[in-house]
Amino acid sequence: MNSHKIENAKTQVHSNSLLGGRGVLFLLLSLSTLFSFALFAFRLEYVDFDYSKIQSVRDICFYRGTQTFFFLNWNLFLAWIPYLIALSLPFLYRKFNSKLIIVGALLCWLLFFPNAPYIITDFLHLKKRVGIPLWYDVMLFMSFAWTGLILGYVSLLEVQVFLRNFFSKTVVNFASIIALLLCGFGIYLGRFQRWNSWDIITHPLSLFADILNILTQPHTLGLAIVLSAFLLLGYFTLNTLAQSER
Repeated sequence: MNSHKIENAKTQVHSNSLLGGRGVLFLLLSLSTLFSFALFAFRLEYVDFDYSKIQSVRDICFYRGTQTFFFLNWNLFLAWIPYLIALSLPFLYRKFNSKLIIVGALLCWLLFFPNAPYIITDFLHLKKRVGIPLWYDVMLFMSFAWTGLILGYVSLLEVQVFLRNFFSKTVVNFASIIALLLCGFGIYLGRFQRWNSWDIITHPLSLFADILNILTQPHTLGLAIVLSAFLLLGYFTLNTLAQSER
């Protein structure tokens, strides 16, 4: 009886510390996001961007190109989606206790997961531009890419914590590796084939046809392979650091 109480107390302490850690981490990620937005806003001021050009959301889309880098803000917004979905999993389970809803939420998370590390490929737009120091654009891209990458890893860790309530550690780790491999492929689809996460609903047949065509020409998957390897190395590094802290 006493051992049962001790075990419950340990579980409660662990849950409280985990919740506290999540709060601090959420705050840090929010600050990192605001810092990225601040760098972007200062850049617009530095290059004397004419804000009168922005009269609607359509105008923002028009000026989102490589001169203004508005696309970085959109990409970072998308990077937050898998993290928020991962955070909502325990709430959804307690609220509805439905396997169908949880599976649906996990599938949504998997679809949006590539959007988080996708921002690292935005470095393709980095080059010396008139009117702004190159080092500033390097830090701008670094800030957005770092925040997006960490959002992706943290969302994966949140999903792992949730799934370990139902599956063994080995199964969860294997599923995480598969998710990272699919993430690398998803980034390739987004960067070079220009597919979006929601196209699986709006254009499913065209998307799957394109995927089948790509798989028949594996030599085109260089970026997907390199990104998957990069993401896996980062994942194993974070896991090793986490275990060393225990």
